[in-house]
Amino acid sequence: MKVLLYFNPDKEINGDYFAEIKRLFIKHGVDFDCAVNDREPQATDYDAIFVVGGDGTLLRRTETANKHNLPIIGINCGKLGFLSEFEADEAERAVILFKKGELVKDERLTLKISFKGIDYYALNDAVVSRTYEQDKRMVVSLSVKVGSCGLQKITGDGVIVATPTGSTAYSLSAGGAIIAPDVAALSLTPIAAHSISAKPFVCSADENFVLTHEGGAKAGLFVDGKLVGVLEQGDSVKVSKAERKTVFLRKKGFDFFARLNDKLQER
Repeated sequence: MKVLLYFNPDKEINGDYFAEIKRLFIKHGVDFDCAVNDREPQATDYDAIFVVGGDGTLLRRTETANKHNLPIIGINCGKLGFLSEFEADEAERAVILFKKGELVKDERLTLKISFKGIDYYALNDAVVSRTYEQDKRMVVSLSVKVGSCGLQKITGDGVIVATPTGSTAYSLSAGGAIIAPDVAALSLTPIAAHSISAKPFVCSADENFVLTHEGGAKAGLFVDGKLVGVLEQGDSVKVSKAERKTVFLRKKGFDFFARLNDKLQER
């Protein structure tokens, strides 16, 4: 049994925590390789990816997990830790349950985002939002096409296309609906739209979105929070369901709504 261990050194305190994780792998007979930040694995013989950090660290590893068809086990040492299954003080329990094969799969719908001939993948969301340039126009106009139907034109700060997993992230903050992770749906949420008719909506995950820049400010394309491109007038982004899902390993009895209440009620 072998795992790939990613950790965020910014979350470390004197290197003690990372040393403890490695000690636990050795103690319980789990072979491992270490990777820091964005280093890609060279080997392919892993059984899982352990991610130690916050939600941002975990999101940056989902593309690696999908590329190599590996499940993710998250250990939270950040602030929120909504995506991680284990807290920092549960690290040994995580290793033991993994070694015993007692964790269960939690498959999450993932986005495929196509822009200028390049495909990107997102667990949470694809966001097209205006850039903030001094002395430039302050809003962006985007047309939204769902399937073969032109839905609406949205003028404001931009739009969010989110998975059920991403529905509790930026989309929720912008007024979007919470979608349970086992629902095969995608949501579109306008960001500060200059219209009383531009509302969030939810549709089947089998639909395709095309977002086209119609005018106004330049807009950035953000994939799980990372800026990957800039749209100018006439540019389009296609967003659809990816063929492969992101897989997490969780404790038996995982309850999404209990997690939602526990993590978000005090924020």
